[in-house]
Amino acid sequence: MLRASSSDLLASLRRFSSAFCAEATGEVVAADPGRAKALPLGLGKLDEALPEAGLPLGSVVELATPRGLARGTTIALAACASAQAEARLRGGRSTEGAFCAWVDAGSSLFAPAVARAGVDLSRLLVVRPPPDAVARVAVRLAQSHAFKVIVIDTAGVPGSALGERLDRWATSVRRLALAVERSDCAVLLLTDSLAARSSPLPVAMRLEVERLGEDRVSVRVAKERRGRVSSPMPVELAKSA
Repeated sequence: MLRASSSDLLASLRRFSSAFCAEATGEVVAADPGRAKALPLGLGKLDEALPEAGLPLGSVVELATPRGLARGTTIALAACASAQAEARLRGGRSTEGAFCAWVDAGSSLFAPAVARAGVDLSRLLVVRPPPDAVARVAVRLAQSHAFKVIVIDTAGVPGSALGERLDRWATSVRRLALAVERSDCAVLLLTDSLAARSSPLPVAMRLEVERLGEDRVSVRVAKERRGRVSSPMPVELAKSA
């Protein structure tokens, strides 16, 4: 994984943007109407449970799990692996895979687990800012237009009040949505489903995940921009064949 603190984020973004432009894949910034509108995850029947058979692109998706449940990270890693695999498939030999970014203020991301999930570590930028800079850093990443998937972990910060201040994220979510609108980028916001909030965040989709057993979860589409919500559905998180 390529790590960066908030202080050297600009330098890291310059490197990623230069590499992105050099490959000239157009993976994130192109607004091709013929492109898919969703990013399949390849996790069992989870894609089938989602309205667009994957995560909506050009949008912010909230993935809410009880604090301490690692399944949110599992799904987010699947999104990164899927984006990289899709880019390699479309780009052929000239493309090594899409760039992804992960805002990990709690330093909870474990490189061996990331690699086991099928993510190319050399194309994953991990930024570990102080908790009060998470939103600002996330918006900067989205505005760079260099990443196919951006994961923002607000739930995995031990001792942090991030999960208790979700209401403060409303403005940042709107800025993130504007930054990736009409692009091929998916933004995943990992939140604590038990955190108090006065109103829902202005996301395109909110998924609520509960653990049912080993590699088995319950997924509910609690909010969707076109009103396509669902009841809790049992889903196996094993990789699709």
